[in-house]
Amino acid sequence: MTTIFEEEVTCAVCGNKQTVQALGSTNAFGPMDLDTRPPEMKRSTMRMWLHECTECGFVSGELGKAMPTDASTVATSSYWAELANAKRPRLANAFVCRSMLDAAAGDPGSAGWRRLHAAWVCDDEEATDAARTLRGEAIALFERARAQGERAMKTVVGGDELLFADLARRSGEFEQARAFCSAGLARVELTTFVRQLLELEQELCGKRDTACHTVGEVEKGAGEEERGTVH
Repeated sequence: MTTIFEEEVTCAVCGNKQTVQALGSTNAFGPMDLDTRPPEMKRSTMRMWLHECTECGFVSGELGKAMPTDASTVATSSYWAELANAKRPRLANAFVCRSMLDAAAGDPGSAGWRRLHAAWVCDDEEATDAARTLRGEAIALFERARAQGERAMKTVVGGDELLFADLARRSGEFEQARAFCSAGLARVELTTFVRQLLELEQELCGKRDTACHTVGEVEKGAGEEERGTVH
């Protein structure tokens, strides 16, 4: 069951007060997608993951909190161009703007997840070209985070390589996806479950398959204890 409530918030950037719909609780039943997108009912709650200030355009999960760089980023023409991008759904634009704010604050890892969330919105609206571009941008941000010592999939050995492989495959970048799979399969202490998922990605690349697939498609032999936390 998903519960939603309304609350009044004050924008930390401009001081505007508004009422937003907030997510109280939800649940998820079934296998997640290979890129970690959750199943229903959580899958349909994305409109409540972020809020947009109706006055200044600031986007955040909590409008009452802001980083020191947020106000200057919101004031840029590039931020407003992304917020008004007619080639993507408005919700995807909001996630892209949140990604810009995270990147400006020195958090490329969070920025990468927001680009991926924007791609999920585009998937739902069949904005295929935009989703492909966003996945590529997500990979670039995640790799920036890795260069700073931060992993996207913090508790799963081979999880980053699996995630990146799926993003590349969904974008039609099959050689790049295969390279990520090879890097993941070379990792030590790889669980049977993650190995099976990487092998599934390789198989899908061989078929030049860009469709969405779930972790439920691997053999059932890997126990739940091997699955770990996605991120």
